[in-house]
Order: sequence, then structure tokens, then C-alpha cells
Amino acid sequence: MEIRRKKTLGFALLLFGLALCGVGLWLLLSPAQYQAKVKIRNEPDVIADSGPFGATVYDPYFYFIKSASESIQSEAVLTNVVVALNLNDMWGKKYAGGDKLKTRRTAELLKRRIKVQTTPRTLNMVIRATSENSNEAALIANAIAEAFAKYRMGKRRQLMLDEIKVFDEGYRLEEQRIKVGSETVEQLRKKLSVPNPEPAEEQLKTNFPAYFYEKQKLNAGEDFYELLGKKIERIKFDVNQPQHSSVEIIEVATPPTSPIGPDRLLGALLCGIGLFPSVGGF
Repeated sequence: MEIRRKKTLGFALLLFGLALCGVGLWLLLSPAQYQAKVKIRNEPDVIADSGPFGATVYDPYFYFIKSASESIQSEAVLTNVVVALNLNDMWGKKYAGGDKLKTRRTAELLKRRIKVQTTPRTLNMVIRATSENSNEAALIANAIAEAFAKYRMGKRRQLMLDEIKVFDEGYRLEEQRIKVGSETVEQLRKKLSVPNPEPAEEQLKTNFPAYFYEKQKLNAGEDFYELLGKKIERIKFDVNQPQHSSVEIIEVATPPTSPIGPDRLLGALLCGIGLFPSVGGF
């Protein structure tokens, strides 16, 4: 019984030692990993006078930061990085035996290699990219920042185009209302025999109240119609102007000189420690 217990303990020590050695060898033999970082400032898009009466629309801070972080890691941004750096071919040679990778697959691999960090109470963000190649890590980090900047520009432009559609629809509806209102005012003018030229405003209001109020409503509609027209023209002008991204790269990534892992010292230590229970298990 005692001999069986010792054999069981020895076998357990052997397995434990081999496991430690396995981890240690993995740390010793795995390729070095380099991490590069690029720092950006990501301003919310504030669209002044977004409504016909000068309302301002912007994303709440926390939602905006969360949304930006998700966008950086989205397929829409990463796909552009894959194309810009020709990663389908490069990584196909590395990881697929020379076969060209599909863009979606490459984007998935790329997503695993990046981290996005935010700085509390600021709009600064840090994008970290990891690679077995120091230069590639820096290239990826910078390419992601540039792709995200272009993505934000595209989103802003699309927002403006969508806004134009909304205002165009309102403009057409207001045009119809003015047409109907003009016909109503003209009918009342004839029906009530409103003199031409019209009397002063107070007299018109007293003697022809129905006509007066319909004309007031028509005038307000015409003012609103003119305001919408000017708003649409302003947005169209802005759309056709050179677009500036709300993303500013404030610290460009440079190739790191030292790897972040794996920990070779820890690997050697684990191998050394693993030898003792392994030897003891024989």
C-alpha cells in the first residue's frame, strides 16, 4: 500500500514537473513579441446649428468614447488597414503556407493584436499593436490610427448627407403648405373683400381677423421655408469643402526596441523548477 502511494505521488510529481517544463520551454522558444503604440485625440463631431433653430447635437462623453473604441476595432476600420498594408499576402505567407488569406480572416487576426486604451476625463486614446516584428507593430499601429481618422471623416460626411435628406423632405412639405396657405389667404381676401392696398395691421386684425391670422400663419411658414433653404445650402456647401478629421494623431508609433514578451527568465526558472519534481518522480 505504501509502495503504491509513493508511486502515485511520484507519477503526480513527474506530471507536475513536465507541465512546468512545458510552460517554461514555451516561454523560451516562442518568438519575441513587440508592442508599438500610437496616441490620438478623438474629438466629438459637433454640428453647429444642426436644427433649423440653431440646436447643437453631440454625443455624450462616455457613449462617445465607448463607441470610438468599438469603431477602432470594427471590421470597417480594420479591413482598410488590411488592404493598406497588404496583410492578406504578408500574413498568408506567415500563417497559411503561402496561400493568400481572406480579408475577413485577416481582420480577425489583426483584431487580436490590438488594444485600445482611454485616458479618464480626456479625449485621448492609445492604440497598441503587437507583432513578432518591431517594424510591423509600428506600421500596424499608425495604419489603424490613419484608418480610424478617415472612418470618422466618412461618418461625418454621411451624417451631413443624411441631414440634407431630412431637411429636403421638410423643405418640400413646407413648400406644399405654403402653396395651400397662399390659396387660402387669396380666397379669404376675395371673400371678405379685403381692400388693396391693405389697411394697417391693427385695422386689418380688427376688421378682417380670419384673413389676418391666415396671413400671419402664411408669413411664418414662408420665413421657416426660407430658413430651411439657407440651412440646406449651408450643409451642401460644407459637404463640398475639404473634410478635416476629428481625429488628431498626437504621438506617432515608432518601432519598439525591446520585446514585451515572452518572459525568457521566467521560462528558464520554470524549466529549472520543473526538473526537480520530474527527477523526484522517477
